Amino acid sequence: MKKLLSLLLVAMTLVGLTAGCNSETQEPREPDTVQENTSDEGTAAPDEGTSTPDEGTSAPDEGSDGEARQADPNKQKIILGITSTFEDFTYFLPEMMGEWGYDVEIKMFDDPVVCNTALIEGSIDANCIQHLPYLEAYNASNGTDLYACEPYLISSIDAIVSKKYASLDEVPNGASIAVADDASNLSVNLEDLESIGWITLKDIPEDSYYTLFDIEENPKELEFVEVSMFARYAAVDGDVDLAMVFYSNNSTQKYECNLLKLFDEGAAAYPQVIAVRGEDKDAQWVSDLMDAMTSDTFIEAVNAKNEPVPIWKILF
Repeated sequence: MKKLLSLLLVAMTLVGLTAGCNSETQEPREPDTVQENTSDEGTAAPDEGTSTPDEGTSAPDEGSDGEARQADPNKQKIILGITSTFEDFTYFLPEMMGEWGYDVEIKMFDDPVVCNTALIEGSIDANCIQHLPYLEAYNASNGTDLYACEPYLISSIDAIVSKKYASLDEVPNGASIAVADDASNLSVNLEDLESIGWITLKDIPEDSYYTLFDIEENPKELEFVEVSMFARYAAVDGDVDLAMVFYSNNSTQKYECNLLKLFDEGAAAYPQVIAVRGEDKDAQWVSDLMDAMTSDTFIEAVNAKNEPVPIWKILF
């Protein structure tokens, strides 16, 4: 019995010693250390995680600015007709709209009638060559339905320029003056000349255009020379004394003209427009084109051409 009790005491002592050893082996501080390490990594992970959402936030912003935009599934190739006047305002379209999935081609025309004909026949998809009254007159004369996209873009300002004279006061009676040969622009030219007292016009029906036959008085005995609206600057390089033009800083410098008068009072009545065929006016690609043409890049391009004389007015 005593032997049995001795064995039990020895066994109990061994169990106690074994438990004590396990307790020391676990070292309660080690889990704290491990937890601290895990916590440190966990702290770094949220920091990385915080930066990832930031990246994720910027992606939608970029997408809203263009990267996520998808081109019209029905049309990715766009041919835009322009005249030289608008080259500086459309140069960025291939790159900008290319990021949206479009293939944009800029095609240059020398004549607005030819450009409008190309649009009607379908060899181009849109054009940027004309103001609204010109487009309306073209539709009326040709029975067409070319559509002026909104918003309207910019308005140009008519002017009188000359290489021979530096001011209106210097212009003698009998001077020759180049005016536009199309209905809407000729009408504007004549109204401008009436506003400075150089001619008097007859009363004509509302919504019609003045012609040279509507000049009632010509006290300055002006000699009128009708030329294409895009050839009026060049006319002053010849025998013409003066020209009624859409004022351009570039052209004025190129032809070394003097600016005699700016007619900026009614400029907003002649907004420059993007024209498309009537059947296309609600297409996605037209909406995307107008987004590009009302972008900050377009505004910067316009402002760059407003030195030294601010003549282009943004209308949107």
